[in-house]
Formats: sequence, C-alpha cells, structure tokens
Amino acid sequence: MTKKFLTFVVPFIAPTIAYIMWIYFRQEREEATAQGRRLPPWQDYPWTWLITLGAILAAASLVFFGTIGGQSTDVEYRPARYEDGKLVPGEFIDKKD
Repeated sequence: MTKKFLTFVVPFIAPTIAYIMWIYFRQEREEATAQGRRLPPWQDYPWTWLITLGAILAAASLVFFGTIGGQSTDVEYRPARYEDGKLVPGEFIDKKD
C-alpha cells in the first residue's frame, strides 16, 4: 500500500502542493512589498528554496529506493531464456555453496 501511495498518488499531488505553496509565498511577498516591509535575505532569492527542496527530495528518494524491495545478497539473478521453444522468465535463485 505504501509503495502504491508513493509511486502513484504522491507524483500526482506533489505539483499541486508545490503550486499552492508558491502562491502562498508569492502573496506574502507582494503584501510585504506593498507595505514597505523588507523581506529576510533568504526570501529574496528562490534559489534557497530550490536547492533545499532538491536536496531534501534527493535524500528522500535515496532512502526510499534504498530500503524498498530488493533481494538479499545471497541470491543470483538468472535472466530470461528459451527452453524447449518456450520463454522462461528471469528469476532469482539461491547461490549454491
């Protein structure tokens, strides 16, 4: 269930959430400039947000893909092959000592 949620639902929702956040921060910035308030330096440039978000997403994807699925290290992959005119799909088999 978690894998389905992360691979199907999140990619569809993430752009909408990013757009809503962008609208919120843009509105906050416009109100600050209209009132003559000075923005903090980190809000002056979008690069801070982009780099931070990129680093967080890269770290999250490394953790996610590093922990899901996969086989243990004591198995061997046997690729797909033809046997007696029939296609036998690839498989993981235990290594023989």
